[in-house]
Amino acid sequence: MKHKITLLLLFCIGSSCNLIHSPEEYFDKSALNTNMISRFGGSYFHTYQKYIKGGVGTGSFNTCEKYLKNYSIAFAERDLEKVKGLYPNTEAKPMIEASIDLYNYVLQSYQTDHLEIARMIDRKVPAETINEAIKALDEKSYAGFSEKYDKLWTLAKTYAKNNDIEVKEMPF
Repeated sequence: MKHKITLLLLFCIGSSCNLIHSPEEYFDKSALNTNMISRFGGSYFHTYQKYIKGGVGTGSFNTCEKYLKNYSIAFAERDLEKVKGLYPNTEAKPMIEASIDLYNYVLQSYQTDHLEIARMIDRKVPAETINEAIKALDEKSYAGFSEKYDKLWTLAKTYAKNNDIEVKEMPF
């Protein structure tokens, strides 16, 4: 029995089990990738409108709903799976948990409140109505987003410092 466990452990270490990750992998997947979801609520929709006005809205991103589903939600779900795939060692565990909490919070809002507003934009509902919906979204959930985002980055900056990872903050 001892040989089977040793072989399994050696197999995992030598294959794609990835039970051990570098500090950079923990930081990049748990924190750095959250830059993709750093625009939330009103900021998300203002950025989208600039994107569309720039003439980029074609193909799979020609509506706000498609942009939200095919880009924002898809990337957030992909990145969340990357975080969940990390082995939560003692030092990285709080950062991983904070990242998962943030992604779940954002995805829940993207799939409900954000999606409702995206559909309003696509239906060309009057701007006043859309702005009221965005304001209500921000009042409902921006504080929660900000709290979770700030918590993650507080942990991430400490983790980076403790592991000699250079963090460049905006503006560059």
